[in-house]
Amino acid sequence: MSHIYQNLRVRQVFGVVSTDDIIPGRYKHASTDPAELATHVFENMVPGLAATFKPGDVISSDDTFGIGSSREQAVSSLLAAGVVAVFAPRFGRIFFRNSWNLGLLAIEIDSLPASEGEIIDLEPSQGLVKSPSGIVHFVPPSTEMLDMVKHGGLLAQIRKQLVRTAIKDIS
Repeated sequence: MSHIYQNLRVRQVFGVVSTDDIIPGRYKHASTDPAELATHVFENMVPGLAATFKPGDVISSDDTFGIGSSREQAVSSLLAAGVVAVFAPRFGRIFFRNSWNLGLLAIEIDSLPASEGEIIDLEPSQGLVKSPSGIVHFVPPSTEMLDMVKHGGLLAQIRKQLVRTAIKDIS
């Protein structure tokens, strides 16, 4: 059964977005706590934006998102801020992989037909977004990638599989 994400609020960012734009490098060693890092997301691009994020927000970007360094904090801080998905025409490859590995939906889509603050529904397994402006389709992620997100990322998925295997072996 596919998961449908409902009532997601769109947050827009414009232009090429680097991982340094998502979480400035000066915080890389200041804290390892994603919740603390979340208070600084996008602060160089849009001061104060971090304080406005809520659980269930999605980011819509009009250009390449997540280029630059390979820091996982860019993804973990977005997750801690409440972001469940990022929509962009292109992703930095390392950011894209980190997103799925940590449980963040990274959806490649030319343009999300929704403005700042609008509410959308997302059905990733069907490659479908419903917005006030209509429906848009995208290439759906693989079942394996969606399973990673469902479990909270690759490591969480592996842990759960190991526990299931251990319980089965004990039985």
